Amino acid sequence: MLTYPEECIQRYYDDFNWWRKATDKQLRPGRLLRAFIPHVAVTPKRLTPIGRPEEEAGNHGKANYQIYPLRINAPPRTYDLPVAGLACYPGECFTVHRSKKRYCLLISIGGADIPKEMRSSMKPKWHTDPTLVVAPYYGCQKKGVSKWFQPFVERIIKCEYPQYLWDTLPVPGDTESSILRFDHLQPIGRHHDSYELTDYVLKEEAMEIIHEWIFWLSTGEFEENSTLNMLRNELLGIPQD
Repeated sequence: MLTYPEECIQRYYDDFNWWRKATDKQLRPGRLLRAFIPHVAVTPKRLTPIGRPEEEAGNHGKANYQIYPLRINAPPRTYDLPVAGLACYPGECFTVHRSKKRYCLLISIGGADIPKEMRSSMKPKWHTDPTLVVAPYYGCQKKGVSKWFQPFVERIIKCEYPQYLWDTLPVPGDTESSILRFDHLQPIGRHHDSYELTDYVLKEEAMEIIHEWIFWLSTGEFEENSTLNMLRNELLGIPQD
């Protein structure tokens, strides 16, 4: 059984735990996955071809690149240097991110499948490529050492902020607790090469809290008779109406 501190939302659930072992390989909201998740930089970066080595002048599979800031008021100009496999169209550029394989919570399976006869008539193909919507976890305590400012973590544990949720993941490893970032909701491909399934999924009651949390993040308010709001008020010592 996972160990939780006295004052956290998970303690209000049966067995002080809101994860359960999955008995299938089905994708569903609440499933714990692993995927390569990009770091979101304050200012994004772009990859710009600047030429080829003289000895590779005729090789369209190679090019020299530089990395520059990508500022919204200074869009990059289009370059005419062709590079096989890196076609760049007008108005587009290549962005560069640091990425790391992280645990993430499946929020949505991305809607209904589009019939093949509809997809085959759509160009470009990525307009109908299926995606999943996930929120990533970031480790905050490893081998007893906090990687985050502990007073800040204590506030997160008590559900003070709509963009953060503290949890202990039911997976092996030396990361003892993690922070789920709802403000990093993002798509990943629904192809099997884009993610790994774990054997764990949130219980239904816990997933109801997640839905309430996303409503809170997107509106700044709580739903009527919100369980999340009631538990948060208790954790923070806010008088109930």
